[in-house]
Amino acid sequence: MPIYQYKAIKDGCAYCRGGFETMQSMRDKPLTQCPQCGAKVKKCPSLCSGFTPLLSNGNLRDKGFTKLKNRGNGTFEKLT
Repeated sequence: MPIYQYKAIKDGCAYCRGGFETMQSMRDKPLTQCPQCGAKVKKCPSLCSGFTPLLSNGNLRDKGFTKLKNRGNGTFEKLT
């Protein structure tokens, strides 16, 4: 389940004033109130916490992908 960030629209308690995180299903409706004080809250954009390593040519080849580099004039060089 993804983690969503919320922040009080105005005022709020110490919990929601600076923002808080909550785990919710993607099917759940966004929260509209702070769970502690009832103040109105909004969902804030946040960065993904996942880590994706760069795929080397060797990794791409091992996974069955082909990497091509455009050399111009309609020619491509196969790198994997």
